[in-house]
Amino acid sequence: MFKTEALCPICDQRSEFLAPDTYESCRDGLYSPSCPMKGCVTRERAVASVLFSLYDRQQFNNLRVHDVAPADRGMSYWLFLNAYGMTATGYFPTHKFGTTIGELQNEDLEHQTFEDQEFDVVIHLDVMEHLFDPFQALREIYRTLKPGGVCLFTTPTYDGRMKSEQVAFIEGGKLRVVGEPEYHGNPQDPTGSLVTWRYGYDLPNLIFERTGFNVEVRRWQSPSLAIMGPMTEVYILKRPS
Repeated sequence: MFKTEALCPICDQRSEFLAPDTYESCRDGLYSPSCPMKGCVTRERAVASVLFSLYDRQQFNNLRVHDVAPADRGMSYWLFLNAYGMTATGYFPTHKFGTTIGELQNEDLEHQTFEDQEFDVVIHLDVMEHLFDPFQALREIYRTLKPGGVCLFTTPTYDGRMKSEQVAFIEGGKLRVVGEPEYHGNPQDPTGSLVTWRYGYDLPNLIFERTGFNVEVRRWQSPSLAIMGPMTEVYILKRPS
């Protein structure tokens, strides 16, 4: 069992974090038993570390934030408590887009109902690998961000993979999957979400070429922040001002 004392970037409190090992299990398995954010995971702490390097916590009284597919914990829970201009969205394809389902606004990321330049910040965690046209979704996010606005996201980026590959397609109204279908957990759908893309190190360039965003990537192996393990990348997309 690995133990480390860390200053959590989300709640800004020092806690003990535990994991079975120092790397392989840490993306989902590095946790604090005393977490006040209802059990944050590594990618949420990574996004928080970036977010609070760009904005002071007090600024969230005034920022307009779009939180995509939020989990009831961690970074999304902090935003729920502190970002008064937050809009949280989910994807419910059998309902009308733009309407409210429970506490979430129903949105198709590839065809959003928001007005132009509505948000200062857009955040989505492990969503990009489940979209059939992720670059259309990012173009929509670009449209809805104010000039100078920022989109932060995480997505699995595979070690040693140089070229990103689409592995699931809709063709003629039918689903085609390359290889064995893979599903990940989905906070809005208990059946999970199909993996449609596997991303490599060319992703920043693909984003720049297809969206116009300026792209930065940050990655950690930091026991002092409890951000460790594989696939800790946070992609920082800035709409030029």
